[in-house]
Amino acid sequence: MDMVTILIIGGVVVLLAIVVVLMVSKDKGAPMETPPANEGGEKKESVTSKRFKSVLSGSDLQNQMKKEEEELLTKYTAGTGEGIAEVEKLLVSDPNNVDLLDWLAFMYYSNNEIEKAVETYKKALAIKPTNENQHYYLGNSYFKKGMFEDAKKEWNEVIRLKPNSKIAKNAQERIDYIATSKK
Repeated sequence: MDMVTILIIGGVVVLLAIVVVLMVSKDKGAPMETPPANEGGEKKESVTSKRFKSVLSGSDLQNQMKKEEEELLTKYTAGTGEGIAEVEKLLVSDPNNVDLLDWLAFMYYSNNEIEKAVETYKKALAIKPTNENQHYYLGNSYFKKGMFEDAKKEWNEVIRLKPNSKIAKNAQERIDYIATSKK
């Protein structure tokens, strides 16, 4: 081998070492080894290992991370409690992510953690107060807690924000239900 080839190979090795060090430090020391097998018996790949392979393959790391986040959210099964810890962790690094707050509130609601759902919907609405879906589901959460006046207030906000929408129609039906059930 000539000197140029040796220098190129050496440069690639150094570059790979730097990438590995940066990824490990970004994961705050997350291990590179494969974690224990999951319930199905197959071994899961660590986040660091996945990111390392993405860099080596030339994949766009940001797109890969976004894809993993979307995968986590779309695979959620209501009522199982799975995914809550993962979304909570994602929110640590991005606490004002309204989409993640919305998902977390939904996860809490579907796992009958209504107080946490209410708190999380309120956080999301503090960031983006014009989200009619979050007002609607906050109203549902209040309803589930027996807080009917608060529920009606949220559903009325849905109607104010999107008066001719399907969700406004649903909100009005819920308001009407409360009015007729009190008679």
